[in-house]
Amino acid sequence: MKISVHEILKSQNASLHDDGLALYQEVKKNISKQIEDEITIDFSEIKRCSTLFLNASFGKLLAEFGEDSVKKFIHPDSYAQILNFMDKYNDMWDNFRNKSNYQAYREEAYA
Repeated sequence: MKISVHEILKSQNASLHDDGLALYQEVKKNISKQIEDEITIDFSEIKRCSTLFLNASFGKLLAEFGEDSVKKFIHPDSYAQILNFMDKYNDMWDNFRNKSNYQAYREEAYA
């Protein structure tokens, strides 16, 4: 299955938390309790993507379905035109894996 970020957002920018939640909801409605089929997240026509967007979409999928399922079944695709996409994607994974440290940092930084 292929899910187009551009079709969901109707924009070339995937930047906002709500944008990420929209992608999360679209992916979630296309899977059952377990992910059993590969889902390709198509970023063609997207020019900008933020870590905030990735945390709200892929991060939420990670929290719900686990690292193994997301790594095996959900893959970003057609993102070469997005500057530093893989750096942001890897940051999102790091935020998830180190969520207790990340949350403590946020609380300290915004106190």
